[in-house]
Amino acid sequence: MSVIPLKGLNEEQARVQARSLELFHSHKRGLIQQYRSRYGVLVGTDLAREMFPDYARDRESRFRFAAAVQRAAAALADAIFDEIVSQSSGGVALFTAGGTGAGKTSSIMRDDVARPAFLTSTVIFDGNFNSVNSSKSKIDSVLARGCEVVVIFVHRHPVEAYLQGVIPRAKEQGRSVPVSGHIRMHKDSLKTCLKVGRHFADNPKVSFRVLNNTGHEQESFRSTIDYLKAVRYDFTVLEATIRKALQHELAEKRISEALYESACGTSGVEPDQPIPSGA
Repeated sequence: MSVIPLKGLNEEQARVQARSLELFHSHKRGLIQQYRSRYGVLVGTDLAREMFPDYARDRESRFRFAAAVQRAAAALADAIFDEIVSQSSGGVALFTAGGTGAGKTSSIMRDDVARPAFLTSTVIFDGNFNSVNSSKSKIDSVLARGCEVVVIFVHRHPVEAYLQGVIPRAKEQGRSVPVSGHIRMHKDSLKTCLKVGRHFADNPKVSFRVLNNTGHEQESFRSTIDYLKAVRYDFTVLEATIRKALQHELAEKRISEALYESACGTSGVEPDQPIPSGA
C-alpha cells in the first residue's frame, strides 16, 4: 500500500510522519491486531492515531503530532476496514456521515432505529463520508461480501456544530478542528452523501438515513435524504460567523489563546487537531 506523505509539516513533524509511515509498513499486522483487540469492529482514523506512540504519548503530543500521523492512521484504518470486510459473510456495514461537531455518535445512540444498527453491525466505519470515490469504493467492497449497507448522516448547522460541538469537545478532550477544515468537511460530506445516494438509489441493499441534530438531548429527529437536498449554506458567511464568535469567546476569556489560535490558524491541515493542555 502506497501512502503519500503530507506536505507542509515542520521538521519535527516530518520526522514523526516518517516514523509513523515506517511503523505502518513494517508492523502493519501487529498494529491491526492491536487495534482490533482494543476497538473491535469500530473503525476510524481518529482511533487509529492512538496506535502511533509519537502521537499517543500524552496530551501535548496529540496537539503537536495529529497531522504528522494522519496519513499513516488513515492508511491503517483502511487496512483494518478491508480486513474486517474480507472476513465477513454478510450482516450490516454501517457508515457514519456528517461534518465535524455534528454529534454523530450521540445522535445515533439516542435514536431507537439507528442505535440497534450501530450496536449489531459487522463493521462500522466512523467517518465524515467526505470523499465520493472512497465512499463508493468502500460500499462496493462490502456489497461484494454480501453485506447490507446503512449510511447514517447526522446533520447539524455548521455554526452550531462548531460552537456547541467542536469547542466543548476541544475544552474537554483537547481536540480542535481549524475553522476552515470544519467548513470544508461540512460542505464535502453533504455533497458526497447526495452524490453517493444517487449512485446507489436503485440498490435495495443500500439505505441512507438522516438524523437532524438540534444539539439538545431528545430533540434529534429522523429525516430523509430529500431533506439534505434542500440544505443551502453560504459557507463563506458561515466561516466568518464562526470566526467572529470565537473572537468574542476569546475576549470574554471563555476560550484560551491556544484554542483560538488552533481554531483560526492555518496549522493542522487535517481535521481533528488537538490543542495543548490548559486550554
